[in-house]
Amino acid sequence: MLEEGRIDGRQAGFLLFTLFFAGSLLFVPVFPVFHAGQDAWLSIILAAAGGMVMARLVVDLSLRFPGRTLFQFPEIILGKAAGKAVALLYLWWFFQNGTENYRVFISFLQVSFMPETPLMVFMVFGLTMAAYGAYYGLEVIARTNQLFLPFVLVSVVGLFLLSVPEMTVNNLLPVFEASMIHLVKSAAAPLAWFGEIITLAVLIPYLNRPQQAHRVALFGILGSAAIFEITVIGIMAIFSPALTTGYLFPVLNGARIIHLANFLERMELVLVVMWTIAGVMRVSLLHWVLALGSAQLLGLKDYRPLILPVGVILAALFMLIHKGVLEEYYFLAWVWPLYSLIIFEAGLPLLLLVVAALRGLGGKPA
Repeated sequence: MLEEGRIDGRQAGFLLFTLFFAGSLLFVPVFPVFHAGQDAWLSIILAAAGGMVMARLVVDLSLRFPGRTLFQFPEIILGKAAGKAVALLYLWWFFQNGTENYRVFISFLQVSFMPETPLMVFMVFGLTMAAYGAYYGLEVIARTNQLFLPFVLVSVVGLFLLSVPEMTVNNLLPVFEASMIHLVKSAAAPLAWFGEIITLAVLIPYLNRPQQAHRVALFGILGSAAIFEITVIGIMAIFSPALTTGYLFPVLNGARIIHLANFLERMELVLVVMWTIAGVMRVSLLHWVLALGSAQLLGLKDYRPLILPVGVILAALFMLIHKGVLEEYYFLAWVWPLYSLIIFEAGLPLLLLVVAALRGLGGKPA
């Protein structure tokens, strides 16, 4: 294999946890609240349920082809030409996903704290950190993430508890008022975040015990869903649903209002540091996936020579895809969820699994 490192189930679960929540934690309340109001917490439950269905689909598909990643087994299922085309489509999707993550990561730092700093400075910082992590491989990324994730989670939960005095329960009432249509609409964006479980189809060949993949997926989805729930409930209780949708990064605004006995202030700095760590872990993982997938499609023996070219492509896409943070927000809210879900996170995996089953290809999933 191109990657010699191996990770255990716990490390893989932590990576999925970071993958889900690091890309969306800061604005997670906005999209569900926009459609479902005070019932937005229900949309997280719906999205998590849908995510577990997609996880079952992805894991069953991957376990049919031991030692093969998402960029390799489509060729076995569909034949050389069609399989290569599907693998290239996934590579393109990961490039888009990686670019969007860089944009979110850097837009937050620039808009919220250093608006006068050129965007290029943040871009170089983010790409350098991600490339550094990708160069040392999956095992190093997983171990580093395992080291820092507990601090990130303690900080998030701690900020939630410190903000309790600012919450008003009446802001969460009445409950069960949103229609099913509005709940489904509000669940689209969170479901797309959970749909990134497709990344597990790249990680499974590098698990010490691939048969743990179902448990790994369950942990990643349920753990991040719990964080999303307390975030959505907490922010709505602080600001009300109406005000929540008016903020670009409502979680940041929630952290800014924390004041304890006139000495514990500026808690948003804790949020920024912890989220930056999680963001670096996330983009490092995506950078590694892109380099590995490119090497597998090109038939190379080592993915590391492609880390720099991948970074250059990401930088070019970064400068081209959006004109500003508002355009980025619109794309993530209205375009990306349907585009990702219908084609890459549910459609293609279902097609591949059905064709593999009909043709009797691969082993039986665990």
